Amino acid sequence: MDRLPFRSNGYNFWTWKGRKIHYVEQGMGRPVVLIHGFGASAFHWRYNIPELAKKYKVYALDLLGFGWSEKAIIEYDATVWKDQVSDFLKEIVKEPAILVGNR
Repeated sequence: MDRLPFRSNGYNFWTWKGRKIHYVEQGMGRPVVLIHGFGASAFHWRYNIPELAKKYKVYALDLLGFGWSEKAIIEYDATVWKDQVSDFLKEIVKEPAILVGNR
């Protein structure tokens, strides 16, 4: 089974509201956005990304405070991550996408 290679410095970065946000992007086709659960990261999807990328353009996002994304000193709540995902779709994905989450 293929696996996303570990990169100690991450893959791609996007600046969101002045914060450094990490994401993985692989494949071509209809976009699929993978959103990790609490206490995880984009690397949680390391086995899924290569398989999905055979048919889809896959994005795996590190939510603010997780993975290689910045660990901001803010009051975290679901609204922060909802806004982050919404802006990621508008600014990076730029087309309708399938969202896949894990809690």
